[in-house]
Amino acid sequence: MDQNLISCKGLENTTKKLLKDAKKYEDCILESSRSEKKMTSDLSNSMLCQEEEKLRQLVEEWHSYVSQVNAFDEDLVLVTRRTVVEPMKKFQGVFSATRSALRKRDQAMQDCVKASQKVQKLQEKEKTGPNIVKLEAARQNLANLEEDFREQDRLLKSELPLLNEGRIEYFQPCLESLIKAQVEHSGNSVNLFADTIPSLKNFDSSEVILRQQQNQRFSQIHALSIVGEN
Repeated sequence: MDQNLISCKGLENTTKKLLKDAKKYEDCILESSRSEKKMTSDLSNSMLCQEEEKLRQLVEEWHSYVSQVNAFDEDLVLVTRRTVVEPMKKFQGVFSATRSALRKRDQAMQDCVKASQKVQKLQEKEKTGPNIVKLEAARQNLANLEEDFREQDRLLKSELPLLNEGRIEYFQPCLESLIKAQVEHSGNSVNLFADTIPSLKNFDSSEVILRQQQNQRFSQIHALSIVGEN
């Protein structure tokens, strides 16, 4: 198989996967936002938080943060759609047209083969006036078909490399825009966090220390006689 065709097929597969992954990424952002908002809402209304003021304050701040950061999530989804999803959909249309051009060239090749076989059969017939007329007509038809095939083949051989060469200039700005949007989303989220969750401004426990504290508390709880070993 021609290397340009192999590259074109690989490019089409990459485009399909990127489009699919970008759509899934959009869904994940929105689903994560909805899930976190539901979690903070459920906690805010739970007896656990209603009975403990310090915990209630933390969860309410968290819920406020989640509610406001949702706008940043929606902006990121919008940027993803405009910079990746929509451009990839447009790019996919190129492959449909390319496959159509390839089928047209292949059909032209088959027509040439059939026309050549017809010429060969006529050449084997008796050289009568009618047969000579038919032979000349068949030869002219073959010449026309061959010219048509050569033109289609020339276009594909000249334009397929251009399609492959243009892929980077098309893809890179899309991905750069998405990455910059992710960075901006993270920065806005951090700034909002500092403004909306003051309860955690002085929270500096490392994950290791936190896990140690949790294990210690769980051991104390587990040691209660009402818990005990099953």
